[in-house]
Amino acid sequence: MVMNLAVWLTPEETKVFGKISSTCLLFCTLAWGSPAVAAEASEGPTKIVVASAPGGNLDVLARILAEQMSTATSRSFFVENKAGAGGNIATAQVALAKPDGRTLLVVSTSHTSNIHLYRKVGYDPIKSFTPISSLAESAFAVAVPVTSSYQSLSDLVAAAKANPGQLNYGSSGIGQGNHLGMELLKSRLGMDLVHVPFTSAGAVTTALMGAQVDVAMLTLPGAFAGLEAGKLRILGVTGNRRVEKIDSVPTIQETTGVDFDLTAWQGLVAPAGLPPDQAVALSKQIAAVLAMPQVVEQLDRVALTPKTSTPDEFGRFLVRETARWGDVIQQANIRVE
Repeated sequence: MVMNLAVWLTPEETKVFGKISSTCLLFCTLAWGSPAVAAEASEGPTKIVVASAPGGNLDVLARILAEQMSTATSRSFFVENKAGAGGNIATAQVALAKPDGRTLLVVSTSHTSNIHLYRKVGYDPIKSFTPISSLAESAFAVAVPVTSSYQSLSDLVAAAKANPGQLNYGSSGIGQGNHLGMELLKSRLGMDLVHVPFTSAGAVTTALMGAQVDVAMLTLPGAFAGLEAGKLRILGVTGNRRVEKIDSVPTIQETTGVDFDLTAWQGLVAPAGLPPDQAVALSKQIAAVLAMPQVVEQLDRVALTPKTSTPDEFGRFLVRETARWGDVIQQANIRVE
């Protein structure tokens, strides 16, 4: 027998019941997405692999995602860190994993550049994976020591052109995102700067604050720390819009008129062969989670801005990035041995 609840509820109770029903429907849609994903949920936890040590932005992002996805979908997600060989070891292992939705990989610029930097990586950044979604992004900041005579990016460019090969720039290491980004900037603006690699983002930030190098392209957390300490001056940001926390600093494109848009991005992939309906369902779940106000706030603390996409959109982005960094690496003759 089907009971008509409207007969038994007051108008006020009917409204409350309707809101509860709508909330339950939204939660169920987020939690299961599709019958295929629902079936997967009963088969065990989902591992999100991070190809670096704990503590960096990739790790922080992955842990926020795992926690929030576990809560929102009633499935279990956990993070596994596996550092080594510039991320190649973990990435190659994920490429060989079963494409059942139980193993995912957080990727960044190195996913599309390593194939051009190393003689052998053990995977193809496009063919070996199923794209799921982009996750977040953050601009870099081009900074100089506060004691530097360069008050603007235009000053730096003019000095570099007037004294080719006399100025230097620091990076987090050969092949790292801020190394490749500075090589791209050099190419676009016609500068000749000498590369000085350091061992980490923290090391290059410290060196720049101590005026051991002339300029560096820093992650925003490092740039903010140097700015707040009164040790750095930020000349420009690399994205296509200004950064809210330092909105008086122009973008590189604003200053130079040159088309320049570069961010440190993160995304999610699965082993090749994941069924398309599962990839789409997972992408929708991620978009819903990363749009939650508390998640946006968590990411903002590490200077990350959520940016999601469909699997097809992210797949096309990975193809473009792989081609872009191939051109930069070939032109600059960069190689990691």
